[in-house]
Amino acid sequence: MTGYVARRVLAMLLTVLAAVTLLFLLLHASSASPVNSLPPQVAADPGARDAFLAERGLDGSLLSQYGRYLGRLARGDLGESAYDGSSVWEAISVSAPVTLELGFMATIVAVVPGIAVGIAAARRHGRWPDGAARVGTLLAISIPSYWLAVLCLVLVGERAPDLLPSAGGFRTFSEDPVANVRSLLLPALVLGLAGFAMIARALRTALIEAYESDQVRFARAMGASERHILRRVALRAAAPSVVTVVGLVIATLASGTVLVEHVFQIPGIGQLMVTAFTRPDYDLALGTAIFTALVFLVLNLVVDVTIHVLDPRTHRGSVRGTIKDRTPDPAVTP
Repeated sequence: MTGYVARRVLAMLLTVLAAVTLLFLLLHASSASPVNSLPPQVAADPGARDAFLAERGLDGSLLSQYGRYLGRLARGDLGESAYDGSSVWEAISVSAPVTLELGFMATIVAVVPGIAVGIAAARRHGRWPDGAARVGTLLAISIPSYWLAVLCLVLVGERAPDLLPSAGGFRTFSEDPVANVRSLLLPALVLGLAGFAMIARALRTALIEAYESDQVRFARAMGASERHILRRVALRAAAPSVVTVVGLVIATLASGTVLVEHVFQIPGIGQLMVTAFTRPDYDLALGTAIFTALVFLVLNLVVDVTIHVLDPRTHRGSVRGTIKDRTPDPAVTP
């Protein structure tokens, strides 16, 4: 297990390095570079231009700038905002809790109903509840979250404006818990809708396959109740594949809130990222992108380790896994 985790952590760090490198090159190749956005009086004065480049660390070659940034990044220094000189770490520390809270609420919206609908559809496979669940989840996946956010903003904003965070009026949970939850409820519903559909469909498919397995047939032949079969056999067999989908959904919800935050004007990492790329602000843009990538990769690492524990077949070359695969599961016995 230790070796597996070490390999996954190394792969995660290499992925972050590749993402930082690619984003660094794209930002410097963009026409929105700070060099191309200089005020006319600065651009016309060579001395002022050189001073600006030196102050921003843009006076060297692209390779030297990249090496300088990696050196600061290795020390845990994400730099300063080119807009107001504030610390990138401080900006992220203020915005990250908002995004993580929104992701947590959206996770509840996605996971709890998704599991309930998936179980109900699988247990009534081929009947009208199953068909309604399939159609409903397909529609939920097909609706773009950005379009749904704009639609909710227009419709709900006219009828229940208290459910929308007013411009500059967002309150954190510590300041006003009721106002905080109320303002994040609608964005969480919009954000978690597609995740709910993915989890429900994945669980439905996995449970249907589990119900057709030899373990379930053996449990029924032994007189086990349907509730026992669901809890001790079917759900256990479906767990690895469902955990994969749930983990991907949670990682996406916790890190991919850019569009929804932008529409609802929620001061999270997504909104901060949009601001950084619009200005443009190199260090802030890279810092928010690195934070988002780390959240996504860490959650995926947790999911991989969980699956590694749940499914012995992932232990390649493991004698324990081979023996367990050949041994009847005691859970099938009522």
